Amino acid sequence: MNSVLIVDDEPAVRDVITRWATSFGLETRSASSAEDALIKLRTRPCDLAIVDVMMPGRDGFWLAEQMHRTHPETAVVLATARPDVSDGECAQHGVADLLVKPFQRDRLQLAVERGRFWQRDARADQQWLRQLNTELRDGMEAIARDLSGRLLHGHDEQTALRHLAAARVPRTLAHSERVARYAGGITREMGVSNGEAALIAIAALFHDIGKAAMPLALLTKPSALSDRERTIMRRHVDLGADLLESLPTLSAAAPLVRASHEWFGGGGYPHGLKGAAIPLGSRIITVADAYDAITQHRAYRNQVESADAVNELLRCCPTQFDPAVVGAFLRVLSSH
Repeated sequence: MNSVLIVDDEPAVRDVITRWATSFGLETRSASSAEDALIKLRTRPCDLAIVDVMMPGRDGFWLAEQMHRTHPETAVVLATARPDVSDGECAQHGVADLLVKPFQRDRLQLAVERGRFWQRDARADQQWLRQLNTELRDGMEAIARDLSGRLLHGHDEQTALRHLAAARVPRTLAHSERVARYAGGITREMGVSNGEAALIAIAALFHDIGKAAMPLALLTKPSALSDRERTIMRRHVDLGADLLESLPTLSAAAPLVRASHEWFGGGGYPHGLKGAAIPLGSRIITVADAYDAITQHRAYRNQVESADAVNELLRCCPTQFDPAVVGAFLRVLSSH
């Protein structure tokens, strides 16, 4: 580790950290805001960034997220005087360490060492990710060839995609068929128009179609996925939406698929949408998907009874699920 970027809106703090980091033998640069930091990183990347949490404009958590995407091999250490910032919250943003202000020189040196270990692991992760990305690209190319062949043989796009899913991810297709049935009940209960309901049904049926491109080792893993594996698996949302966008008769369902793993209270993926910014159809699919996932057997956990699944849906309102959608779904369940 040779270089560090110090990001803090207080010049005195930047000066102290710069002196200490220089004494560790590090090449130092500084930035006064998150936006300034990104500009400097585009000019010249660094090994480590020490980032204040509370700054005018974008905060340190936002900058950590941006760096995680655009500079994945840069270790991030957050610094804050806020007592409510936890190590767990920092771990969610992929940072190497948390410094609580005021801190001393030896504590900063420990943070630098932790950043060095984090960067070593990150480089190994990047190699692993490159290998999986190659498998994903090959998987998408295979899907495109398979789909083209089925269309050439006279199948309409929906039938061709359904047959492709049945051949490549049969368990996922069975799950998606159940999700589509649940979603249909919710749309009827909520009085959704016929045209919108038909679109939601298509999106529900193909909300997991991107998993057809996933490495087989992830799809068939008998235990829960690791954090790294979940990062790869989450890409199925964009892959599936991209696939639907390429098909003229199904492209309108793509935005619903792309938002089908967003959380009503924020914190979902891939874009962290919140509340009404998430299409209604996506909010419906999210509830139907979760209920089916909870009530189906997994190799690494026992099947959950319907009543317990309902309690879980209620517990996660409104953090994860739209309460209006959950209410409609509960009325559907109670009528059967």
